[in-house]
Amino acid sequence: MNLGDDPDLFSRRAVILSTFGGLYFAVLGLRMAQLQIFENDEFRVEAAANQFNLVINPASRGPVYDRFGVPLAVNRRDFRVSIMRDDVKDLPSTINALAAILHLSPEKAAACLREAKSAPRFMPAMVAENLSWEEFSRVSVFGASYPGVRCEMGEARNYPLAETMAHVLGYVARANDKDLLNDAQARHPGIRVGKEGIEKSQELGLRGTHGATKVEVNAHGRVIREVVDPRLTAKSGSPIVLTIDAEIQQIAYDQFQAKEKRPAEAGSAVVMDIRTGELLALVSAPAFDPNKFVDGINRADFADYNQSEMRPLYHKAVRGIYPPGSTYKMVTALAALEAKVTKPEEIINCPGYYMLGNHRFHCHSRRGHGRVNLHTAIKVSCDVYFYEMGRRIGGEHMAEVARGFGFGQRFDIGIPGVASSVVPDNAWKLENRGQSWQDYDSLNVAIGQGLITATPLQLAIMTARIASQGLAVEPRLIREGPGSVPLTPFKPLPFNHENMHLVHLGMIAVSNEAGGTGRGDLGIKGVTMAGKTGTAQVRRISMAERRVGVRSNASLPWRQRDHALFVCYAPADNPKYCCAVVVDHGGGGGATAAPRAREIMKATLLKDPSARPAFTTKAKTAELNSTPNLQQTKDGKA
Repeated sequence: MNLGDDPDLFSRRAVILSTFGGLYFAVLGLRMAQLQIFENDEFRVEAAANQFNLVINPASRGPVYDRFGVPLAVNRRDFRVSIMRDDVKDLPSTINALAAILHLSPEKAAACLREAKSAPRFMPAMVAENLSWEEFSRVSVFGASYPGVRCEMGEARNYPLAETMAHVLGYVARANDKDLLNDAQARHPGIRVGKEGIEKSQELGLRGTHGATKVEVNAHGRVIREVVDPRLTAKSGSPIVLTIDAEIQQIAYDQFQAKEKRPAEAGSAVVMDIRTGELLALVSAPAFDPNKFVDGINRADFADYNQSEMRPLYHKAVRGIYPPGSTYKMVTALAALEAKVTKPEEIINCPGYYMLGNHRFHCHSRRGHGRVNLHTAIKVSCDVYFYEMGRRIGGEHMAEVARGFGFGQRFDIGIPGVASSVVPDNAWKLENRGQSWQDYDSLNVAIGQGLITATPLQLAIMTARIASQGLAVEPRLIREGPGSVPLTPFKPLPFNHENMHLVHLGMIAVSNEAGGTGRGDLGIKGVTMAGKTGTAQVRRISMAERRVGVRSNASLPWRQRDHALFVCYAPADNPKYCCAVVVDHGGGGGATAAPRAREIMKATLLKDPSARPAFTTKAKTAELNSTPNLQQTKDGKA
């Protein structure tokens, strides 16, 4: 009998198949119920994410103003052309067509193609920026024929004062890989991030919050429509007001520029309000044009900056480390008085040198200064007097007083890279040189040479603290904005007021008494200035050179010439402003740095910026809100 004719066997097969079929459809039904009922909300969100994409809208970067509202860093109109890779059928031919319209070089076109190929989805790739109106109009007409080409008006950073404010503001540029770790949105070609100065340190506040446009796309990724979502609106960055006075900053910067009988020089200048610590000028010269970095500096310009021996990319005012030279002698004088190793009337004889064992330490005056006391020693800058004081004081106490004047301290003024310099003592020398402190170290440090170093900012702070006759003046750069700090009373320094006053009188003598190394008139009737010159050696002078008197900077290579320094404050009888000037390899402080400092101080006193009402962004906002718009004026409703 055939098995296929057995009715019972057929029934069993049917039951088994029906059972498996039922189980399959039951499981399928349960899974559909799970997806459509129990996990409905989760998959609805995922489906919406697949249906909509976000296109970043860069926020407007916050402006930076000087203390009187002069724009220092603002946003200008920028005509640009970009391309959306997903919307282009033939990427190479489209870019070649744009290159022909915009007259781009083959190298630039090839770079645009590479950038477009590597751009993330729904992220535009930049083809050209900073277009003229004629170029933008031309590409807008012809570009309409090419899907995916975007012609738009964006914003680009602009620095109106260019080199004058370069080191304070820094610059913005396209994000690198490190920047993208902190802000992935910075990959957008229209977004720039701060790289130096205020732009870098205040990046979080200045950049604002980037917005986005929500676009609906089909299954193929094509944009169907844009969806307005108020929650995705970009928020502009916060404005910042600096303590800098743009006019004084420009005058200070001009002191290092080439003039009729003088070439351009390298150096720095710091101007400070003694009573508030506000920095009115913070100059480093030569400088660079920050506008060149916004869209990417070309190799030739960067090479010029990077290879110049005057180091235009380096912020000398806060990062430059120099021997303070004779400007440090006020610290030595006060340390001697505080340690009670001398009295103001004590006389020291200067024959032009000082003997320590068998070694001769020379005074800058080859013939010597004769009999000098503390007042005269500061006035004529007698090295021999301060050699003797240094030997008596020792390194430990000198270091303690130096720290009280701000040496060795890193001051947070709101920009990156502020240096601290070196205040040497026995512990420092053991750690860094492997040797203990010796008397010759004390002699060298006493005249601002040897192991002691300082920044121009620290020299200005030292000067302000002397001028205040005992207050620990702290510098401030940001007056209003995210990085600003409240102004608090300065703490008193642990020094005797009478001793501070004696140093103060010595500085007045430098600029006003016969024989003073920095004597000179401000040119303002009834106003005198207190100051101190400094000449810092950058190399050891040999005995052969001393015998023939070869110390002329003009006869030496530029890098072997002495640095010229001058610190001052005015009015001498009621100090209000102070200034520190360093001319790199400029020679004598009295001949080179002092005249520049006098010009800067004269301009500062005549303007008297702290006596004028300062700019506030709140007042600016109120002014804009109260200004009638054009349409209201036309309708007669203003």
